[in-house]
Amino acid sequence: MPHIALPGSPEKKQASRDAQKVLRLLARRLKPLGFLRAKPTFFTRPSEHGLEFIHVHKFTFAPSFRVHFGFRVRSEDFPAPHLNGPSSDDIRDPVRPDHRKYVFDFGIDEASWESCAQAMYGCAANEGLAWFASMSDPVFLLSSASPLSPTAKAALRREIEDPSKSVVSEATRLALNAA
Repeated sequence: MPHIALPGSPEKKQASRDAQKVLRLLARRLKPLGFLRAKPTFFTRPSEHGLEFIHVHKFTFAPSFRVHFGFRVRSEDFPAPHLNGPSSDDIRDPVRPDHRKYVFDFGIDEASWESCAQAMYGCAANEGLAWFASMSDPVFLLSSASPLSPTAKAALRREIEDPSKSVVSEATRLALNAA
């Protein structure tokens, strides 16, 4: 059975410091794609109809991450970001469909941090950018097939009808540190 570091232990504190190093490396890689680190585990970029975001979840049981993609309408009032896009856990390996395509583990050395950050960047560039491109069509965003919630669709509809309503809500500002 693998050793799980206890909260507050030196091992857990070191794993947290190492995770932050991986996230800083990822931030540097995502910047040329237009994503900025808005919160410790959120990277955002504006799009015509909202904010695209990448959320990186650090597992508590292992030095490993999962990546989620999401889209948020600027004026939406829901108090938290919806993880309404694909997750790296759900993307299957085409060669071995019973395995995940992406595994974002890291160790205690710089090479493992670089490898993990590069793998997460690859997932964002290969999977995330394609998904974000599909979120650029307002007809799709307002359709029944859209991942947006009913309240997000209503906010988007208001923004399209009256572009002066396309302002960042307080909820969006707090959820994604958006300006």
